[in-house]
Amino acid sequence: MMALCRQVHVYEYVPSVRQTDLCHYYEEYYDAACTVGSYHPLLYEKQLVQRMNAGTCYDLRVKGRVTLQGFRSDGCIAATARP
Repeated sequence: MMALCRQVHVYEYVPSVRQTDLCHYYEEYYDAACTVGSYHPLLYEKQLVQRMNAGTCYDLRVKGRVTLQGFRSDGCIAATARP
């Protein structure tokens, strides 16, 4: 979506105050490792996404919404399209 859109909203990738140990909204499987990572340090990826957030701290903390700028918004597509 980042290649197609100017802005992308991602919900609950960086856990908000509503954080639970529920792995997916569609199944009743609870495990804290789904949020913090177990097979690799997911924490570092979440910190990077948090730093890339163009939204407000309130949206991040309360709504769990990260706002990412799409590639179309900063000229990346034009730069990569050159031969």
